[in-house]
Amino acid sequence: MKSNSGSRIGRGGFCVRRLAAGFVFCLLLFPKVSDAQAIDQLWFEYSPSYSFASEYKLGMRGSYRTNLEDPRWRSIEVRLMPEKKLNSHFDLLGSLQFLDTKQYKELTSLEIRPTVGVRWHFLPGKRIASGAMARIEFRNVYKNEAEVWTRTVRPRLRFFASMPLNEKSMSPDRVFYATSFVEFFFQDDEDIQERFSNRFWFRLGLGYKLNKKLKFELLFNRQDSKNTYGDNFEDLTKENIILFAVRHKLN
Repeated sequence: MKSNSGSRIGRGGFCVRRLAAGFVFCLLLFPKVSDAQAIDQLWFEYSPSYSFASEYKLGMRGSYRTNLEDPRWRSIEVRLMPEKKLNSHFDLLGSLQFLDTKQYKELTSLEIRPTVGVRWHFLPGKRIASGAMARIEFRNVYKNEAEVWTRTVRPRLRFFASMPLNEKSMSPDRVFYATSFVEFFFQDDEDIQERFSNRFWFRLGLGYKLNKKLKFELLFNRQDSKNTYGDNFEDLTKENIILFAVRHKLN
């Protein structure tokens, strides 16, 4: 009995040390997190997914995003995201996204955004999951007040990594994990007028896998963007964003 109790205490202490080490590691990755003066935006996401056999998956996402100061901005998103697994290293990606955005009090827009891309898993099966994702977006934005469509193509490139903190893999239930990515956006400023025209994202946060179907994430997102309306065209801004996300496997 004493040895079993001791092993449980030892394992618990080891888990706590891993969680603490993971948290410190996350902070060291991005020093600006500790320098953030205020939270500029709040995002909420719910992402269910359904798998077909072992090769196909249909992901979905509903999100609500808003800023916390005047002039107010908000965006409502619905996205469908089919995927096909080619092998252990590569996935083919697609998506169809609908965004209803209130840019300013009197300026609203509707966007329809098909996307194609590929995901590369660098080292499948390793404890630290890492990879890259390249996508091309075909943006179609309708400005409700002007009653005109604007179209452009935007490539984007993401590098991502995640790591379980209290287990050796993500397979068990009740796993805490760290997750992060950096993403670059490449687009022509003059094509689309919008309140937050993205240039760069850095995301860092902690997740909790309750079981094989549910994950919860609390994330910090640093966003570099430009306001491409009117006289603000050249202004580069940095927004601090808090994101609450639920990932839900339906089968």
